[in-house]
Amino acid sequence: MQIKVSVEEREGLFKALSVEVEGDVVKRALEEVYQHLRENAQIEGFRKGQAPLWLIRARYRDYIEEEVGKKVADATLSAAIEESKLKPVADIYLEEVKLEELTGRLTYRVSFEVPPQFELAQIEGMEIEIPKVEYSEKMLQEQIERLREEHAVWEPVEREAREGDLVVIEYEITDKETGEKVKGETSGVLGQKIFREEVEKSLLGKKEGDEVRVEDVDVYDPSGKMVGKADMTIRIKGVKEKVLPEPNDDFARELKLGDTWQEALKKLEEEIKARLEDLRREMVMKAVASKLLQMHQFDLPQTEVMREVSYLLRQRLGQLEAMGIDTRYVDVRKMAEELLPQASANVKLRYILDRYAQEKQIEVTEEELKKEIDEQAKRSGVSPDEMRKFLQERGLEEVLRRDVIRNKALEDIMSKVVIKEVEEKEDEGNS
Repeated sequence: MQIKVSVEEREGLFKALSVEVEGDVVKRALEEVYQHLRENAQIEGFRKGQAPLWLIRARYRDYIEEEVGKKVADATLSAAIEESKLKPVADIYLEEVKLEELTGRLTYRVSFEVPPQFELAQIEGMEIEIPKVEYSEKMLQEQIERLREEHAVWEPVEREAREGDLVVIEYEITDKETGEKVKGETSGVLGQKIFREEVEKSLLGKKEGDEVRVEDVDVYDPSGKMVGKADMTIRIKGVKEKVLPEPNDDFARELKLGDTWQEALKKLEEEIKARLEDLRREMVMKAVASKLLQMHQFDLPQTEVMREVSYLLRQRLGQLEAMGIDTRYVDVRKMAEELLPQASANVKLRYILDRYAQEKQIEVTEEELKKEIDEQAKRSGVSPDEMRKFLQERGLEEVLRRDVIRNKALEDIMSKVVIKEVEEKEDEGNS
């Protein structure tokens, strides 16, 4: 087999590879295609498999050229790419095939994008800014109040309802045009806009057993269009106020934070400080990524960017479906446009981290890979063996390996940057 390879520059990162092939590989591909046509071609006037070769050749000329081209490309493309010293990313497109059957020569052209070429900026010692986050007693008090709110109970009270109270009501709604009545029972907290404004106003100041009437209430259909008027009769079945637990030893035991309130305070302080450290680390990571993107300017393979858009789009639609939203009515094209900047940033950052890892000779050990697989298995609720099998069957183990290397590269960069923590300015209204 003889092959000749030539490279053509295209716009952006696209390259075209023309490959001329002669020899047995072309001959075998022709024989296979002709054999298939002899056995399956249906030509009027001939029984299946009985049409002469010259007629098959004339009738299926374009098909023959295309199929032989695909077979020859499948057999020779790897060698041609290796000879060209190019590294395709994402998809390879077969653009053209020219078959010279008499000479046994076939030329095909493929196009693909290649990785961007760029130099790493001076990364070590680069400066980043993050907001300063420090533990304070105010944070502890706010956390205590959140916990008290979460564990509050509603106790019945014999007084008039006021904002913040939970009211339990029975209602009867009468359509003013048809006379149709709807009855029911519900509850809600006054001041949280659970009830319509006119209903809430009528409930304030009333107590258990009181009955109120609200007339000429606007009625709307599901689209928000007003379709009529109704009168409402409401009877208050109960008024309850929120009672917050006292911060004491009993509350500490309820929270499973120790036997005494002092033990609980110590553990809450430790939890807040741990969260602040996680927050600080996340801010450093985002600031480093943002700075890396700013420091490097180069073209991106658009096929990779669009593949990343598709991935992010699937994620976003999955999140919407999990929220019960019918994604058939989502403007997918607009959503894809909105995701394009994030997709571009993701692809660009991966190239930067890959280059850094290559220059710093950062590798991943089998033990590190095993640890990552174990963690993914734990998050997914499956065994490590099941997770490894899943990754291997889908060819994703190497993808995971590259992700671990990138994470190690980012960690290495984070350890070498100069971090400047700046005080957050208070709003003018608070100053």
